[in-house]
Amino acid sequence: MSNKAVANRYAVALFELGQEKGQVDQFESDLELVREVFNETPELLKVLRLPGLPLEQKQELLTRSFENNVHQTVFKTISRLLELGRFMIIPELAQEYKQLNDEIKGIAEANVYSAKPLSDDEKQQIAVVFAPKVGKRALEINNIVNKELLGGIKVRVGDRVFDGSVKGQLDRLEKGLLAGN
Repeated sequence: MSNKAVANRYAVALFELGQEKGQVDQFESDLELVREVFNETPELLKVLRLPGLPLEQKQELLTRSFENNVHQTVFKTISRLLELGRFMIIPELAQEYKQLNDEIKGIAEANVYSAKPLSDDEKQQIAVVFAPKVGKRALEINNIVNKELLGGIKVRVGDRVFDGSVKGQLDRLEKGLLAGN
């Protein structure tokens, strides 16, 4: 089974526990914290990967790092993943969990490509305009600067793309001219 599939199974189970306990958002922020610690502390991952280090010592390291910083249910989950040798799926687990929570809330992630960085007001306006177009209540905007666009924006939400960039308009004009339209 792929890491993504395993991460999804754990995310669904943890999400259901979060719903039962009324801690869905807390679990999401805790998973994000664990993911950030792993990303920013590669030494921790190296130690946890050492085959010669006993599981008890690895668990102790995990306990000192997270037990008092995350909800007990999240801690038990990452501890169990360590026991099973699957702690490397934690970044994917955090992402899958966030997607489940966002889906329930009606939130989607949008990549907005622009020729220059967007202001917070511009991001908010884009979210307000495009959220209903993709059937969501809100959008989380990730601004990606791409100087090749010349102007305008290109919005990608999931597999839907809305291209209002000058480059996109020029490309469509070129195709039309070449097709004889």
